[in-house]
Amino acid sequence: MTELQLEPLPEAMEAKAALEAWASVDRSAWTPAARSADLIEMLETWARFDAVLLQEMGEWDRDKCWAEDHALSAASWLVHRVPVTKANAMVLVRTARLTAQHETTVKALDAGDISSAHAEIIARAIRHREKLYPESEDVILDAARVLRPDDFKAAMQFWRGCADAVADTKEALDDVEGNYLDIAKTFRSVGHLEGRLDPISTAALLAKLDKLEPPDPPDALVRRSTAQRRADALMRLVYGERPPEVNIDVLVDVDTLAGRLSADLTFGCCEIQGFGSVSSALVRTLACDAAIGRVLMRGKSEILDLGRRTRLITPPQRRALQIRDRTCSEEGCDLPGIYCDGHHIVHWLQHGPTDLENLEFRCRRHHVLQHLRDLLAATEARRE
Repeated sequence: MTELQLEPLPEAMEAKAALEAWASVDRSAWTPAARSADLIEMLETWARFDAVLLQEMGEWDRDKCWAEDHALSAASWLVHRVPVTKANAMVLVRTARLTAQHETTVKALDAGDISSAHAEIIARAIRHREKLYPESEDVILDAARVLRPDDFKAAMQFWRGCADAVADTKEALDDVEGNYLDIAKTFRSVGHLEGRLDPISTAALLAKLDKLEPPDPPDALVRRSTAQRRADALMRLVYGERPPEVNIDVLVDVDTLAGRLSADLTFGCCEIQGFGSVSSALVRTLACDAAIGRVLMRGKSEILDLGRRTRLITPPQRRALQIRDRTCSEEGCDLPGIYCDGHHIVHWLQHGPTDLENLEFRCRRHHVLQHLRDLLAATEARRE
């Protein structure tokens, strides 16, 4: 991505100055009532700023301003521009799109009739049911005006159930196409499944799972719950009757191996490659029947060097790049390395070696873009 070189707007400078003045106030002698009143005023100002932010971001996303920097998505652009997580960026973009696409909703937000929290709840609830929102927009906004966010969330859950029922009746094909499965990871890399299946698929899946793992006999030492049995059955569907041999790449930082906390927070101290951080005890447990490739590193250290023996990147080198780069090297692109090309930073035809230090991951789009950049640079150099 290119660096932004825009002068800040006068309004933005005034807002920042006001914020700094607010932050510099000494409140140590204030009464509790005065502090509470100040906090409420801050939160109300914050809510107003959120409303303005959503409107501007909605227009920015609608016009695809993020694409000017060759970013693949609005969320990806945000992650590499401001201190925000990918999950929060996606929520922010989804909510902003709601305001850009529905004039009545953005007017209610602008007037302060609903908060950004209400808008976020709406955007999440109508996901995969966007076509049904316009006919319910007025009813939903009326509810948002009188309900606190927690109560409004419950109301939107009820609306979502009604929307699903209506869609099941009116749009059977759209209903099937609306199926989805998301798997979110916690800080401990435990997977949480969230998704939606049409009624027929749901019934078929439950029947299959319950057949694979029927209830445990009454005299069993440990009787699993229905949810536990279905989780075991799902993994039987993945692995088959007999789990296959599994190759696990476990990255262990040398400090962790020595029993110390790692000083490099940019590199996983103990993680399953391509999945995320795990405890070393869990790795020992789960890897009992696995072939483990252990890679000891100190931060993002150099791993191997194959010189100019080959132009093509070998499987060991791709594995090393996966460990080091993880994603496309283009700033603002977080496409996983498994979908990327291996790129010679100094081109092979220019005597660039096939060494790890001269290689990087680039997705196909940014791989082509980089070659175009290099070609333009070489053309300019010849002109000079």
